[in-house]
Amino acid sequence: MTSQVPLYRPTGTFYVPKESQTYSDVLIAYGLAHLLHTIFQHAKGDAFAAHWKILLEDGGSHYLVRTSEPVQPGWVNTMPFPGDLAPFLRTSDSESVPDGVYVRDVNAVWERIRQSSALRASASQENSEMAQQLEDVRPPDDADVILFLGNRRMQAIPLYKRLVSVWIQSAPDIFRHHVLAALAFYSQPEPDPTILEQWATVIRPVAQQHAWKIKETASQLFNPHQGKGQNRPKANALKMENVKGRPWLEEFLKAVGLWQCVAPRQVVDTKDWKVYVLTPRLLTLADHRQAFAKFRQRLWNERRRDETSLKSDITSLLLFSHTWLDHVEAAHVEEVDTGWGLDALAPERVVAGFHVAQFKLLSQNAYTMVNLSFFNLPTWSGHLRNRADVVGVKRLIEEHLNVVRAINEQHSDGYTLLSRYRDFLTTNDLNTFGDFSAGYGHYLLQCWQNGQLWVPTFTTHNLRRLLMATHKSLTPILESEGFRNVAYAIRHSTIIPQSRKARGQEYLYDVRYGLGADLKRKATVRDEFVAALSSFMQSYNQENVQKLESTGQQMRKDLRTSDIEEVVQLVDEYGSEVVANLLVAYGYAREPREDT
Repeated sequence: MTSQVPLYRPTGTFYVPKESQTYSDVLIAYGLAHLLHTIFQHAKGDAFAAHWKILLEDGGSHYLVRTSEPVQPGWVNTMPFPGDLAPFLRTSDSESVPDGVYVRDVNAVWERIRQSSALRASASQENSEMAQQLEDVRPPDDADVILFLGNRRMQAIPLYKRLVSVWIQSAPDIFRHHVLAALAFYSQPEPDPTILEQWATVIRPVAQQHAWKIKETASQLFNPHQGKGQNRPKANALKMENVKGRPWLEEFLKAVGLWQCVAPRQVVDTKDWKVYVLTPRLLTLADHRQAFAKFRQRLWNERRRDETSLKSDITSLLLFSHTWLDHVEAAHVEEVDTGWGLDALAPERVVAGFHVAQFKLLSQNAYTMVNLSFFNLPTWSGHLRNRADVVGVKRLIEEHLNVVRAINEQHSDGYTLLSRYRDFLTTNDLNTFGDFSAGYGHYLLQCWQNGQLWVPTFTTHNLRRLLMATHKSLTPILESEGFRNVAYAIRHSTIIPQSRKARGQEYLYDVRYGLGADLKRKATVRDEFVAALSSFMQSYNQENVQKLESTGQQMRKDLRTSDIEEVVQLVDEYGSEVVANLLVAYGYAREPREDT
């Protein structure tokens, strides 16, 4: 059998075409990368892991998987059967699995979840002993993948088990034919279909003996563009059926990749499943494996919150960026300390974002994919020069996570706010952020008025960091003294008096509700915005004078004519909407020195 394997010539670059332009291609890329990792591990040994490298790269029309040296056919011909390439998913205690096969047990994961929940419920407070007990029963990092696949309503278990069973039954000899066929197929930019035809011809006698399927059905899980539905190119003969004829080899690589780059999350309120598939830009497989395992763990901890669909999208993007920066700080100490090559390790430069699929329970027995989208990673890193920059970006992300978590999506205003924020997060559109800032400012004042003082604000320091990274050309606006003074006046007419009032502290001035929304509304017409801003400044100064005359006190500084002159100049140079967006964002942000 081994002598009949397809011709494979040693190479260090493998090409995965973006055939579907969905996460289906990403699964193959990560499945192939993990297969190469397994080959190198057996050929070189763990002791020499630092001497070889596997790189994943977005090559435009292809995902490229590069190795630090060409992969030799001899490595495959002598390697033992890798039973841990794709774990067997056990859904029943009575299922038997051959020795040497990696098993993930759905019932065992549920039992650990129950034990963990019981421990938390029985303890009045966490202590070191309880923390150790919780660690002992903590579900594995890939628990969400296990529960997602193991959910019978996803209807993915039968297909997954068939794919993995063929691999298991291929031991001890024919599995090498699968491996060499995969290497040969992806070793050239334009895959040669005769390679898969030759592979199918060679294994057909064995497949018939074991009742294998050489061609598999295209499931909605692995092929979101070809799942059950109307899949014909013409509308003259539509049928509601699954697309058949996917080569087992490709589908198996997708099953392998599933464990490497997929993070499923179940939404609390609707019980929908949202599947996040990380898409590489340029990173090593070793870095990915370490960071993604920590990312999954953080997502698991996040599930204890009341996560809804929009929040799930937002927190997944922010948590990955934060987790990656944690990994960079810990694993790339030399780059962080010297700054050499640190920019290349920014989250948005190693990862493009996430393919996101939403599965909804449309019938009693089956989930159906209802939405497929792609979210870019936020590009907030700017120019990373040292450890302080890395820490600064992490604090920026933490601030945004706190703001997002405080928004109640069940409230109509909350849903609108989170929708605007998600649009901003994935596009960096300043106008969208201005809409969010105005809306969040109003939301914040309402929460504080109702005694919800824990609802946080943004800080001007982190807003500046964000805008310098995403819209550096706007730096002159932020450095303008007139702009800062007007933003100060907005702040001391909105969040400062409301904060003092909510805490029962004396503050002379009234809260101007709706100020940010009014400025945003007028910003579409230059003259109307300037008139509205001038009116606000005049009434602001007038209130200062009145309070000074009646109380003998003045707790905030006056605005000057030069302030409005500077702001008008900025409006003429950058446009009224840009200036309005920044004024509203800064005006509803917290200035630490003003708190004291």
